[in-house]
Formats: sequence, C-alpha cells, structure tokens
Amino acid sequence: MEKYHMAHKSERLLVGLSGGADSVALLLCLYELGYDICACHVNHCIRGEEADRDQHFCEELCRGLGIEITVKRVDVPAFCRENPVSEEEGARLLRYKALQEIGADKICTAHNLDDCLETTLFNLARGSGLKGIASIPPVRENIIRPLIECSRADIESFLAEKGQSFVTDSTNLLDEYSRNKLRHKVVPVLREINPSLMETFAKTLGFLREDSAYLERLADEAFEKVTCGDGYSCKMIRELDYPVRRRVIMRILAKYDIEVGQDKIEIIEKLVNQGGKANVKANCFAYTKSGVLYVFTEKNDEDIQQDEVMIEPESVVDWQGRSVSFKLVIIDGKFENVNKKFANSCLDYDKIKGVIVLRKRRAGDRVTLVNRQHSSDVRVLMKQGFPVHKRDSAVILADDEGIVLAENFGAADRVRIDSSTRRVLIFEVIGE
Repeated sequence: MEKYHMAHKSERLLVGLSGGADSVALLLCLYELGYDICACHVNHCIRGEEADRDQHFCEELCRGLGIEITVKRVDVPAFCRENPVSEEEGARLLRYKALQEIGADKICTAHNLDDCLETTLFNLARGSGLKGIASIPPVRENIIRPLIECSRADIESFLAEKGQSFVTDSTNLLDEYSRNKLRHKVVPVLREINPSLMETFAKTLGFLREDSAYLERLADEAFEKVTCGDGYSCKMIRELDYPVRRRVIMRILAKYDIEVGQDKIEIIEKLVNQGGKANVKANCFAYTKSGVLYVFTEKNDEDIQQDEVMIEPESVVDWQGRSVSFKLVIIDGKFENVNKKFANSCLDYDKIKGVIVLRKRRAGDRVTLVNRQHSSDVRVLMKQGFPVHKRDSAVILADDEGIVLAENFGAADRVRIDSSTRRVLIFEVIGE
C-alpha cells in the first residue's frame, strides 16, 4: 500500500467481500493494520443456496469483527439477458456498480498475483497491447488492490496461520469460464516448466508495468499537443513514434466513446495519412480538413432544432446542441472603457432594425464587417471559420435588414459599437 500510495489512514476503505480466501484475507489485513474499513457483499443471484451461504458467512465474519457491512443483491442472469455480455462480465459490471454506489473514499478489491498471471495469459491469448499484458493495475482511480503482489499460496498460508475459514465459490472449480481453464489447465503446465513461476512473473510484471506507464505518460503529453481546438493536428500525429501514436489515437477514440480496437485505430491512421471521411460507429464520423482530424456525431431527426430563434436580452437560447447566452450591458459612452477582447462578440443594440434572431446561414447572406470596405459571403466565412460539422451551430445574428454578426468574425459595421453607444448586446457560448 505504501509502494503504490494506495490510501491514508484517514480515509474510509470499502472492502469488496465475497467470502473467498482472497477477500477474507484482505479484510483481516486492513483490520489489523488499523484502517477505517467497511465491507460490501454482492449477491449475484446465480448460485441459489450457495450464494445465500456466502452472504451469511460474510455477515457473520463482519459481525464478529465489529465491521459495518452492506449487502447488495444484483440479478446477473436478468442483466445478461438484456445486455450482450457473458455472465462473468455481467457479474463484474454489476459488482463494481454496486461498490461505487456506497460512497467510500477508496474501494479495495482482493486481486492477487495469481489473478494477474491469469489476466496476462487471457489478454495474450485473445490479443492485446502492452497495457493488457501488464495485467491488472494496482491502482485505478478510486479502486485499490492491496494484495496485488501476494500469491494465492501466500494468502491461504496467512489464513491457515490465523485459523480463519472462508467459502469456496463452486463456479471457480468449473472449466466453463475462460479464466478457470487457464487456472486449472495452463498455469499448472507453466509451473512444471518453471517451479518459481510466480516469483519470475512478479519481476516481469514489474518491468511491464513500468514500461507501460512510461508510454502512457508520453501519450498523455502528446495528446495534449496534437489537440487543436475541436480537432487534432494530422501532421503532429504522423510525426509521433508508432507506440505513442497508437496510444494517442486510442485516446481520441475513447473521448468519443468509440470502442477501441485495431480496426478503428487503422481507420484513423488512414485518415491522418490520406485524408477523407469514415464511419467509426453508429452516426459517428471522422474526417480530415486542412490538416485537422475531426470526430463528430450526426444528430438524429428529433435532435435537429429550428432554423431560427428570436432572441431577447438577458436570455439563454438552446441552439443546435449549444447554449448561447445574451446579455445587455449599459456603458457610459466612453468607447475606451469597453474591453476590446469582447468587441468581436458585441454590437450596438440601439442600431438593430426590428427583431433580432439567431439563425442558420442561408444562400445569399452577406455582411460588411467592421473596418472592411466590402461585403463578405457568410457561407464563405463559415467555411473559413468552422469545420463542416460545426457550421450549422455557429452563432449568426440577423435583424430586419440582414446579418449583424457572424461568430468568429464579429459584428457588421452598421451595428458596431462606438462613442455614441449606450447599450451593448453581448453573446457568449456557455455550453456545447
């Protein structure tokens, strides 16, 4: 716990207590070390009377130690019928959800070195990068794993010394689960090849974790550098070494909740190198423009808002997935008192002709911007100032005589603020 800075004595620690050897040992260790602990037992409703036996064991154990315990029942079979996941994965998802709902400072799970070996083998068998082969992390957000460097043999020896009983989940004895096949059939063969398997693996795992953590840090730094506005610089992504570039692309995919896989990584690689547009998940597309990679989600018909909204001062308008506020500011007539950095978002409210509206660009829209001698095509301005998927949500204001403001380009010259201005209309995008 000290090595990985897992917890302070002042923090409340929640132990995920199944009743098995690992979680029982974890509970006793933290209890004897003087941590402020509570426990949670999750009954998965899979094994009938055996599951009820495990629940009763955990309740009695905590009662004897004076440890607060919460019992949660989750219907794993029903969840798996409604969601395309295995029973093993469904149980894991519901278990972590139940633990997070309790609200302790840290959640402690009893994963050990043997679990790490099985996870490494499992990820290796199905295909994985370095992070997957580096197995279960000692710390992930508020989840800590104090037994991560202890072998199962160490744990069972500790319990034997204490004379502490535990329960055995019968599903752990079956080979129908992938991890159980590794535990019962593959790991014993590896032990025959190397009797010191766990010691050797612990050292190797340490190296793998250090290498993986180093590459992840490089990728975090690179991701920040390649991000430019709403997109990502293709040139900067191309210049990254592949191990870092691959991780940066994975971060881009994850940001938009796109399932990370080699096929998606290769799609993004191709776009970065050759340009174009590609579908990366339902209603979600990636494309490149002017050397920038963009990812966007197309709105469903029900999400498409009206093309025009009348605005009033001191209001907030929902506009194409953005929240835009409008404020009316009274100034003293001295133009120099107006902060110049806001000038592009300002217009003289008293120069507005008729009603002012927020609307989409239209064919034929033109505007003569401040300090320009000629009018500009608004559609051309939008192409210059916004990627394709952002143009319909750009703030364009118009009155009875035409366009008075175009986002990123400023106000029309005829409504510019000057020494005679008393009321200034300012817009601000407060939510995307």
